[in-house]
Amino acid sequence: MQLFFRKFGNRGNSIIILHGLYGCSDNWASVAKSLSQTNRVFAADLRNHGRSPHSNEHSYEAMCNDLIEFIKYHKIDKPAIIGHSMGGRCAALFAKQFPDSLSKIIIADISPFDCENQAEITEFHKNILAALTSVDLNEIHLRHDAAVQISKKINDVNLQNFLLKNLYRTPNGNFLWRFNLPVLLNNVNDIICGSLKKNENFKIEIPALFIAGGKSNHIVRSDIENIMNVFSDLKIEVIAEAGHWIHAEQKEKFVNCIQKFINK
Repeated sequence: MQLFFRKFGNRGNSIIILHGLYGCSDNWASVAKSLSQTNRVFAADLRNHGRSPHSNEHSYEAMCNDLIEFIKYHKIDKPAIIGHSMGGRCAALFAKQFPDSLSKIIIADISPFDCENQAEITEFHKNILAALTSVDLNEIHLRHDAAVQISKKINDVNLQNFLLKNLYRTPNGNFLWRFNLPVLLNNVNDIICGSLKKNENFKIEIPALFIAGGKSNHIVRSDIENIMNVFSDLKIEVIAEAGHWIHAEQKEKFVNCIQKFINK
């Protein structure tokens, strides 16, 4: 699995950014550019997303294996890993499985465990996938046509625009999704499940920073105790004005949190 990536900067600490569900490296270009002033940043497309290859398998185990291959292939020495949402859960499992292959971990607005509002979040993503599946690509002649179809099921204009960034036109003029929609749909329940188990007796000793959006429901109070039980070197920051897409809504505060943690 040769992951597509974008590289920013050539000096300082190495950082790998892992996007969330429906995302891609392009969504993180602005954050990566800010971090690249003093770091070497790799923004990767996870499998079945962006410009990376499609596969019938989409699991956190598979994504962790992709990541260790990526690190070895590009000879990246103990990077810090930033993961948002799905990417954060991948990063948490990676820290458990390959603790000697990274230096620090930053998890943006996600609990690595199943949480109390699991059903609510699963329903949220199933509604998104239903909206995407309902788009008849054969009837799309302009990006606006897809927007009209999606708006029938999703009212949030920012979310519509975010999803539509994955729509591209082929050389023969047809529109396709960059992500592997059928596979994501088939695996949505596993994607929304935590990548770590609450009842396992283990510790992750790598320095960890959790950044939560104050307006998001993806980390709730009951998650904090589980996170504290596993991550022994832990810092938690809350950006009050941000929702789940914390890096886009409050970029400067998000980047500042990361810079302070990495330079610590």
